[in-house]
Amino acid sequence: MVLTARALEKAKRLKTRSNLAVLDQFSDKDRISGYAKESLATLIQNELIAGSGNKLNPLQDTTRAESAVFLYRIYNQ
Repeated sequence: MVLTARALEKAKRLKTRSNLAVLDQFSDKDRISGYAKESLATLIQNELIAGSGNKLNPLQDTTRAESAVFLYRIYNQ
């Protein structure tokens, strides 16, 4: 997600927003690595990721379905 966020920012297809408070809605926010917090917050604020319930599951593998939804949202933003 971090690499995707950085690529989208470089291509000027993502509005950079640094409101880390958006991560407070997720119960597993403490599991997000420090370097990734700003990118995840930006992706959430741009509605490219939504999490699952009240979790982001940052330590889990991404499923094909989750990847497909992520790519769909990127192409249709």
